[in-house]
Amino acid sequence: MRTDLQPNSKSDRLGNLLPLNQLGTSGPYVTNLGVGGAHIGEASEQEARAIIKKALEEGVRFFDNAPLYGDGRSEELYGQFLTPKYRDDIFLMSKSLAEDKNTALQDLDDSLNRMKTDYLDLWQIHGLKSPEDVETRVQNGVLDAYLEAQQNGKVKYIGFTGHSNYKAHLKMLEEIEKRGIRMTSAQMPINPADPHFNSFLTNVVPKFTEAGIGILAMKTLAFGRFFGGNIGWKSTDTYAEPVVPATLSVADVLSFVWSQPITTLISGMASIDQVSHNAAIARKTPNLNQSELQKIIDATIPFAGQNLEFYKD
Repeated sequence: MRTDLQPNSKSDRLGNLLPLNQLGTSGPYVTNLGVGGAHIGEASEQEARAIIKKALEEGVRFFDNAPLYGDGRSEELYGQFLTPKYRDDIFLMSKSLAEDKNTALQDLDDSLNRMKTDYLDLWQIHGLKSPEDVETRVQNGVLDAYLEAQQNGKVKYIGFTGHSNYKAHLKMLEEIEKRGIRMTSAQMPINPADPHFNSFLTNVVPKFTEAGIGILAMKTLAFGRFFGGNIGWKSTDTYAEPVVPATLSVADVLSFVWSQPITTLISGMASIDQVSHNAAIARKTPNLNQSELQKIIDATIPFAGQNLEFYKD
């Protein structure tokens, strides 16, 4: 695991780094852009290798993954092209959808085997759907599995994710505070349309920032629906009108996200051109003022709602 990065670190043995942020108040410094694992699993081996290589060249050191992505294929591709040469240079994360302790621990072992590593920098409870889902997983020992893995050194930091219902995140915060558990991160949708519809930015981010939990931004382009259409795994009978490029640019949207109190923007990048484009924006360390942010939020009013953010309940 990287232990040498500090806020003013500009480079490492691989080259120049993207800007760094601390993961919450207790975590390490990581790059402000991360590679999303889901798109890696959809790529050919040649494309996956090229995306990973380009990300490293552009200064990305944060790599996201999960067993769900490509039914393990995304993790296997990391095991082929990332960890053999670069394990000590990167921050590596995976997740588990497990609803009980034993399944979670088996998921972890399987992830480690696929990615050819003996530990994760971050392991997150994946895809919390509702407060009831949180209660079920906690009662079935999922939190205990994460703490056990951390104690045994198989994971360095723990966190959780979800995009369906912001109340699930609030419930998990309640559970860990009740038990005195420190979790380092939480992953959630962050984009300019979010404030208009079941908002994580409004309801979750301020409380988590106060609690010292690092925010990992995902769905920053609503899984691609900012470009219009019906891409996604549900609500494919609906159609989102395009926000980009007529109303906002990709740079507008990503700059909005980086201007929030987030640690890392995790981006599903399907080509080396997308990696370079996103890295160029990340390198500028966007920090829009409140008036600029509000202008971007207001621009999404005609588009906001479930057709755009189809993954929310």
